[in-house]
Amino acid sequence: MIHLKLVSQTGLKFNDDVYEVVIPTSDGQIAVLNDHMPIVTSIQSGVLSIRRNAKDPDSNLEMFATYGGVVEVKNNQLNILVDEADHADSIDQAEVELAYDKALEMKKNAHDEISLNHAQQLIDRSQIRLQVVNLRKHVTKK
Repeated sequence: MIHLKLVSQTGLKFNDDVYEVVIPTSDGQIAVLNDHMPIVTSIQSGVLSIRRNAKDPDSNLEMFATYGGVVEVKNNQLNILVDEADHADSIDQAEVELAYDKALEMKKNAHDEISLNHAQQLIDRSQIRLQVVNLRKHVTKK
């Protein structure tokens, strides 16, 4: 087992021993298991998946939509510090779809680069949250 501590700007999101964590990094996805080599890397916005026990099926995965941050693995301790982390169970699909549509409209009506960049960030955030919702639906159907 490896101890995972996931912390966002709003506080502690996860703190427990787990079997495996799949992390979206700047170099692609990595899976961290017991006795992983020490590493420090940046986390990309994306889906973070947690398997608590080796025999847990995919339907038991815990998923978070994460946004930027850093990862440190050392001595079976996995510390992840992110700007935001939304647990799959806390994401409301209808709310995210509405936010996505509003962000697209903001982008369409952007009159300067700052507005355009802000709208794109909101689009990206919504897309990741929708990805988590859809993955959650897919794995629970199996």
